[in-house]
Amino acid sequence: MRLAPWLVLLSSLLAAACDDVNCFDGGPNEASYEAGRADADAANQAEYDRGRTLGLSLTRADGDRDGALEGYDTGYAEGYAGAYASGLLAGSSEGYGDGISDPRACSEGTSDGRSDGEGEGYLDGRAEGESSGYGDGYDAGYEDGASTCSSAVARAVPAGGIRVRGEVLAHDAQVRGAAPEDKADPKELRICYGRGYEDIEDLSAFPRGLADGKRANPDYQAGYRPAYANALPRGKLDGQAAGYLDGFDDGYGDGFDDGYAVTYDGCYDDAFGAAYDAAYEDGYEAGLDAGYEDGYDDGYEAGADCE
Repeated sequence: MRLAPWLVLLSSLLAAACDDVNCFDGGPNEASYEAGRADADAANQAEYDRGRTLGLSLTRADGDRDGALEGYDTGYAEGYAGAYASGLLAGSSEGYGDGISDPRACSEGTSDGRSDGEGEGYLDGRAEGESSGYGDGYDAGYEDGASTCSSAVARAVPAGGIRVRGEVLAHDAQVRGAAPEDKADPKELRICYGRGYEDIEDLSAFPRGLADGKRANPDYQAGYRPAYANALPRGKLDGQAAGYLDGFDDGYGDGFDDGYAVTYDGCYDDAFGAAYDAAYEDGYEAGLDAGYEDGYDDGYEAGADCE
């Protein structure tokens, strides 16, 4: 959801205002900051204790369940990563071969290269022809235009220009702020308390306590360890199968695109060059005539200006 512009501006101004708060003033702001740190530290300890108590209360059945899940997930991840790399390499090699030999690559490259070459060649040739023809046309037009004058008149463009003199005005502005009042600002106290709390807050306190409680729980471990060991190889096998297939699919697609591009680019370049050269000549001839006509008209007008 996009915020309205005025809300964005307001948020920016509030953030800037908060950044200006000094939470280490040696006074009430710093005291509020330290209070936030102390409260966060107490909350962290409470969460850790809650997690550890829960971990110590778990049963062997809980350990068996968690061990089976975590063992399988760990094995799957290990198997998947290694097999994916192998599948990626195999798929890339096969895809590259299929892509480079795909007949569509050359036909499409040739078609696109010819089309682009004709378009660019004609435009470049026409531009060059117009430039070349304009000068010749201008000279001829000027001569014909000048012949219409009854007498030779020297014409020159004044070399002078308009000189504008401006005056830069400057002014100084002085901003005077009132001396800060020597009392606590409730808003700044809340900001500093929040900063202190955030600096110490530990979101991992509960899971750390839970993990420590599980490790110290013999009943839980009696179920967890064998279940984990049994599930690990099953997860690894499944991960290897899935990883290789996914890697092969990804590698094949990328390899095919790379191989296809090699053939496409080669055929494109060959067709582009031939089409460009032919179209350039056509464009040049057309541009030469058009440029001559434009130059002649401009030259004639300039030459016929006898004043």
